[in-house]
Amino acid sequence: MKIQILSALSLAVFLAGCHSTPSKMTATTAMDKTSVSQTTEKQGLKLAVQAYTQDQSDYQTSLYDLNQDGIDDAVVLLSGMEWCGSGGCTLLVFKGLADGSFQPHSKMTVSSTPIYALSTQTQGWRDLSVYTRGLGQVILKYNGKNYPSNPSLASKYTANLKQVGNTLLLPIVVE
Repeated sequence: MKIQILSALSLAVFLAGCHSTPSKMTATTAMDKTSVSQTTEKQGLKLAVQAYTQDQSDYQTSLYDLNQDGIDDAVVLLSGMEWCGSGGCTLLVFKGLADGSFQPHSKMTVSSTPIYALSTQTQGWRDLSVYTRGLGQVILKYNGKNYPSNPSLASKYTANLKQVGNTLLLPIVVE
């Protein structure tokens, strides 16, 4: 008899815990989808950078839709002795894909912060401005395949970086 009462009570408690209001379910589901999407994107970028560097680097990163396809691309400035020299460090651009992964797109050497996405674009990709020692800020224009690999050979950027439409991707980091 005690077992039957205990079983009935347990079943009632279990079923009561399963009841929820539809509005709470909807809100939780929407939040979970956003969270999963951001987590997938961050994990995808981490995997792409680790594959490129063979897990041997610290880096700064900024997500920004450089090619106006509605998917964030990634600008990654590597750091450490393997990736930096007297002129600056290696800068990578990864193209963001719809599934949250990233594919290598461009590699630039001798790059430093600040790094900007400019209001101008070339062949569908936003122009970038990076700091390179000895020259200052230079402009990197997409050539239809990638960004130039050596910023020290690029044209000096002479306009105001803080003008409307330019976006600071990676600020100067003071160590």
